[in-house]
Amino acid sequence: MRIIWGCVLMVLTIAGCSRGGSMDDPGGGGGGNNNPHVYNPQDTVPPLVEVHTPVADQVFSSGGVISVTGKVTDADGLYRGSIRITKDGSGELLKEQLYEIHGIVQYNYSLAYTAAVTAPADYTVTVLFEDHGQNTGTRTVKVKINP
Repeated sequence: MRIIWGCVLMVLTIAGCSRGGSMDDPGGGGGGNNNPHVYNPQDTVPPLVEVHTPVADQVFSSGGVISVTGKVTDADGLYRGSIRITKDGSGELLKEQLYEIHGIVQYNYSLAYTAAVTAPADYTVTVLFEDHGQNTGTRTVKVKINP
């Protein structure tokens, strides 16, 4: 009886490895039954990431909304991505949005964050997307927040 259960457990574990993973697990594992992550070694071109807003060195006032918008494209289809807003100096993660978008070749993304500071601060917006060939496209934009 133990041998049979061991085989079932091994089959379930192997099947789980073909599914999408987290941003920290580039090889997959976890993910969901409707969104299979299938590695494509023939895909060697990274996704093209465009950031429409904010623009480099844009200045915001405390209480203002940093609107992050843009588009990402990949001819062979996207896998996952993230938008992160971090505070320069401390590296504190202020806002994060994760995406899992299997197979879509073009995706318009957006995120809004209300900045609140008592002293001038510099922030970095990082947009990163990965395709099924494990290629990544990244764009960063620096902005400033004034009280």
